[in-house]
Amino acid sequence: MATGGKVPWGREYLNEFFITLDADINNEEGEGSMKTMEFFHDVFGGGSYSGRLIDIGSGSTFYQVISASKFFSEIVCSDYDKDARTELEKWLKKDKNAFDWTSYFQYYLDLEGSSEKIEDREQKLRQAVKAVVHCDVHQPNPTYPLTFEPFDVVTSAFCVEAASPDRAAYAKAVANISTLSKPGGTIVFATYIGATFCNIGGVKAKLLPIEVEFVVQTFKDAGFSDFNTFFYPSPEREESKITDVKGILLFTAKKSG
Repeated sequence: MATGGKVPWGREYLNEFFITLDADINNEEGEGSMKTMEFFHDVFGGGSYSGRLIDIGSGSTFYQVISASKFFSEIVCSDYDKDARTELEKWLKKDKNAFDWTSYFQYYLDLEGSSEKIEDREQKLRQAVKAVVHCDVHQPNPTYPLTFEPFDVVTSAFCVEAASPDRAAYAKAVANISTLSKPGGTIVFATYIGATFCNIGGVKAKLLPIEVEFVVQTFKDAGFSDFNTFFYPSPEREESKITDVKGILLFTAKKSG
């Protein structure tokens, strides 16, 4: 097991964690757990939010914005890793070698109780995603050199703890991300709690171990309030093969102003 090598965030990552929905939703260590997907459905499925959305640290995945695609006229996906962005672009362009997200679209449609055809929802997402851009959460403007008007909603799932070497860097990253939210806007956030590593494609990726209280306080310091939090502890296990995560924290909060 290599430690500190280049993490394969592109197709290899998708094939390892997302190749089948059944394996994904039953993998209580994995980032695409059923609780996380239900959370994004609960937040976006009812149409309470609309307008413009940016997803920070999209990786190579779309599951976090499938429900949002019904209501948002503009979605921007972003990631630091070029291979991850390439996978997103391939799906948007209907490349024959793109990853197949069909089962995930069907899962969300089932959650919604919708009779909408999968291809129609796929088209909505393709129309809503206006750009896939490079982002670096450690820059004052994470989307530099591009500049966007602040967004109605900022989403981020399992990104900042993977990108930050220490707590000072984590706090700065959150402050940088906060600049992308308009006053009164919403952050929709998902993070590992207590994890120090995640094995991806034979590479042991380092994660910053954080607690619920630290995450919430960091977002408060960055100007967010009115938190609605959910914490799901990981199951007890004798050996941590994928990650030593202690739980998953999911929350929404409002940007002050």
